[in-house]
Amino acid sequence: MKEHEIMQRILISIGSRPDVRVWRNNTGAVKTQDGRIVTFGLKGSADIIGLLRGGRFLAIEVKSEIGRQSEQQKNFQKMIESFGGLYILARCVEDVTGRLGHE
Repeated sequence: MKEHEIMQRILISIGSRPDVRVWRNNTGAVKTQDGRIVTFGLKGSADIIGLLRGGRFLAIEVKSEIGRQSEQQKNFQKMIESFGGLYILARCVEDVTGRLGHE
């Protein structure tokens, strides 16, 4: 399954839970009509970010079965975890629901 399909399934699965608020976190670059490159987002940040009830930060990096984290993504994970946030490397919906428990 492709990463964007996994991401959509995760967002649908946990998006309506009363104990979680999540949103898509886009990063990248675009070329404007006048040729300028505009970058956005924090390189290495997770695909989905959000909050757990009580204020704990949640970051979910979505990867396919063979996908691997970049060094920037590994550094982002270390930062989130060092501040007490929850970082999940997800290859399927169950990777997320298993870590969050069932509401």
